[in-house]
Amino acid sequence: MTEAAAQPGKQGEPRGGYRVRATWQAIRRLPLENFPLMLPHVHPVAAFFILRRLKRQGFSNCKVVTTAKGLVVHAQR
Repeated sequence: MTEAAAQPGKQGEPRGGYRVRATWQAIRRLPLENFPLMLPHVHPVAAFFILRRLKRQGFSNCKVVTTAKGLVVHAQR
């Protein structure tokens, strides 16, 4: 087994399956039309910023659930 194959995250795969670009887009450009909304490869830290933005936009009953594949966002107007 090669050294790169023995260490996770060496060949372009981010650790934990999270992607910086997906997380940044979830924080900056969250689509607000349809809920529940699945956000794959988004880091759980983004949940705070997503909830904050939803509350400022007038949504209520907001919830973000962390799953193995990313975040699931629930909200109502």
